[in-house]
Formats: sequence, C-alpha cells, structure tokens
Amino acid sequence: MIEGILFDMDGVLIDSEPIILHAAQAFFKRRGIDTKAEDFRPFVGAGDRRYLCGVGALYGLDIDFDVAVVELYELYEEFAKEASSFEGVHRFLSDAKRSGLKVAVATGSERRKALVNLAAIGLTEDDFDVVISGEQVIKSKPEPDIYQLAALTLGLPLSSCLVVEDALHGVVSANRAGATVLALPNSFNKEALKKAGSHVVLDTLADFGTFDSKEEFNRLLNAAIQSMGILYGTQRIAVEKLTEEQRTSLFEKAVAAAYASRNNAYAPYSHFKVGAALVSGGSLAVYSGCNVENSSYGATICAERNAALHAVASEGEVGFEMLVVVSDDSPPAPPCALCLQVLAEFCRPETEVHLVDTSYAEGKGGAHITLRFSELLPHPFIFPSMRQS
Repeated sequence: MIEGILFDMDGVLIDSEPIILHAAQAFFKRRGIDTKAEDFRPFVGAGDRRYLCGVGALYGLDIDFDVAVVELYELYEEFAKEASSFEGVHRFLSDAKRSGLKVAVATGSERRKALVNLAAIGLTEDDFDVVISGEQVIKSKPEPDIYQLAALTLGLPLSSCLVVEDALHGVVSANRAGATVLALPNSFNKEALKKAGSHVVLDTLADFGTFDSKEEFNRLLNAAIQSMGILYGTQRIAVEKLTEEQRTSLFEKAVAAAYASRNNAYAPYSHFKVGAALVSGGSLAVYSGCNVENSSYGATICAERNAALHAVASEGEVGFEMLVVVSDDSPPAPPCALCLQVLAEFCRPETEVHLVDTSYAEGKGGAHITLRFSELLPHPFIFPSMRQS
C-alpha cells in the first residue's frame, strides 16, 4: 500500500520549465550567446547545475555554477511572477493530506528556487512533511539518491511511495529507487514517459479521482495502473480480451508455426529438434523459432528463446499471451529453466503454455498438455528496479 507521495516540483507542481528556460537564456544572452530552446531539452529534469552547465559546455563556456546560480535565480525569481500551478495540483495535495498520506517535495533545484516556486503557486514549505532540494544530494537524477533521501526522511520504504514526475530522468530515478511512478506529460509525451518506466501516465492530476482515505487513494491508483495495460513480466501491454474463437484460431496458427520452425532446427549433436511459437498479447502476431545447437554447447539457442528474440526484435515492448512448444518427445518436452527465466520478462502468470508432440501437430492425435506459466516457473527472478505492482 502507498503511504507517501513524493512530488517532483518543476513541471509537476508548477509550470516552471518556460521560466527556467527564459532565465537561462537571459543568463547566456548577457554573455553574448544566443541559445536555442532545444539546447536545454536533454537536461530537463536533471537539476539546474546540469541544465545550465550542460548548455554552457555546448557553447564552450566554462561555468562556475556555485557563482552563476546567484544570477540565474535572480533572473528566475523575476520571471516566476508569471508562474502558475498545473491543473489539479491543489486538490490532489489537499486530498492526500486529508487522507493521512505523507507528502514530500523532492526537487533537483536548489532550496532558494524551490521556495520561490512554492510561493508562486500559493504554497509554503509547511504544506509538506519534508522538502528535499538538489544541494542535499551528491548525485542528481537519473540517480535515485533524492528519492531515497526523501523516503528515508519520511520514514517510509520506497515500495510504499508514489513518485509524481514529468521528466524522463525523474522517472528513471524513481524506478531505480524502487517507487511507483505516476507521470504527467508536461515536459515529455506519454509514450516516452511510459517507455522510461512510468506505471501510470495521466494528462493532469485533476484526472485522478477525489479521495479521502489511504484505501480509496490506493484503489484509484491501482485502477489507473491497470488501465495502462496488463503486466507481462516487466512489460505493461495494452491488450483486448480474446474470444474463445480467437484464442482457438491463434493456438492453431501457433502450432503450425512451431511445427514448421521445428523442421528447420539445427540439431546435429542432440538430434532433438524443437519448434516454438509465441503469441504477442499486444499485436496478436505469432513469432516462431527453432533450436540452433553449437559445437560449444553453451552457445546453443533453444527454440523458445529463439522465438522470444524474434518477437522482441519485431515489436520492442512485447508481452506473450501464449507459448506453444512442439517436440517428438512423449510426454512433450517443457521449456528448460533458462528459457523460462528469459520468458519471465515477457509472460504473466496466466500465460498459456501448450506442449504438443509432432503427432498432434500433424493432426494424428498425439499428446497436448496445457499449463499456466506460473506452474512451470512460480517464482521468477525480476530485477528489483524493474518490478511492478
């Protein structure tokens, strides 16, 4: 259960990206350098030091940030009078506090700028349980340090924290820390935020329903996460529910594809040919593969991994709804442990695994065993920073 919310500030609470851009460009203009908005984009969300010094490096300007920051923030404070909060921020924050959730700001900006931002949108430091600013950590985003410090200060494990972010660096930082991530497309588009590892992406915080308890908040959050798609291992894929007729048709296509691939297997050492086919949950495409052996036995590629690599190369983000393995063994052979571990990155516990022998694939009766993926590998290893609820 989520017990605390860690807010990034710039681009989340306040529409400050145009302001810091205006201030930074004015800083460079005073030095005779006409910068472009796109110069700053790679450094959005990485903290003001990298934002200013990174662009300085592009133009051959060596910046002493500890000196330059005074001027930068004087410019920023002047332009901040134009700032406004994003839609839904005040209501969401009010609901969170009323519900007993702990709330923190974790910003890569320095404390002076953070306080200017809060004041610009009618908030103060006292509206949060803690405010963590950039100078309190050595490593800025995308490193996880700032969110680790914020959670530690709140007295919460990061697994019990929701991070609200708008920048790719911030999403990566929160994921590395082990938090759940809600992203807002104020600085980057939804697809980029999703690919960076966001668990849910909303247009604004106003799209998150009202709540007055931790339980209601968590129910709404879980519903929002589920709306992003079904979790296959580490991949969240949007899918449509299959009818029985569609599922049967896909199974038949997968059997035919696996059987055809098996005939091409390269197995001069074991003489044990295997074909496999995987059905993509997102596209419903069928990807097949066969085993390819090697004189160096460890270099051998099993049919199941071959099919998986084919699918990833074709779709990138993919989740497997069905696996068919064809062999001439009786009973039909299951995937090896190594293949199961690889497939765990792209399968859900309910993914269907069909083991069939060649007689069945040829329509001559034979054997057909149906299992769920979790029956073959009940406790797969998923790297901690990639685990999703």
